Amino acid sequence: MYAFISGRVVSSSEGQIIVENNGIGYQLNVSNTTLAEGGQPGVNRQFYTYLYVKEDVFSLYGFTTEEEKNMFLKLISISGVGPKMALQVLSGMDSKSLAIAIVTGDTKGLSKIKGLGKKTAERIILELKEGLSDEQLVSSLDKVSPVASADKLVQEAALALQSLGIGKAEAFELAVNARSFADTLEDIISLALRQLAR
Repeated sequence: MYAFISGRVVSSSEGQIIVENNGIGYQLNVSNTTLAEGGQPGVNRQFYTYLYVKEDVFSLYGFTTEEEKNMFLKLISISGVGPKMALQVLSGMDSKSLAIAIVTGDTKGLSKIKGLGKKTAERIILELKEGLSDEQLVSSLDKVSPVASADKLVQEAALALQSLGIGKAEAFELAVNARSFADTLEDIISLALRQLAR
């Protein structure tokens, strides 16, 4: 219903930012990441939003980036993970780190997030990592570069980029290009995101 809201940040507190637009104050539920990036009172900001409606609950969630919003939507699609839990996850780990944890199957790292148990962490990894089968992954990589299809780091980086909302073909291309200059998964993803920002 609301794709984004632009306006002046009136106030912010833990988990919430109030944005004024045309005389209306919108109360946004936010992660710690969005609070740190966009919670400065008096500043004009744009927030990507999601309206959660359930029975008598109407809650508006705000994000400074589309990547964080996309990750939030993926999280709430998982059985047992509601909007509050999704924000808790995004408060404990930024979208990029979360994508890496999911792709590498880092249950231990996810379980360190306050309020997130091992079983839920395992479910998040299982359901979000399964978005693309290995056969599809190798097939798509072959179209970009025959050499890349044998590179597990490129495959994992491409999956992580896709979990941030980047299209499959573009994610593979960015990962392949970044792999020429980086040797670790985190560096490949960081370089790919910098390429995307240019």
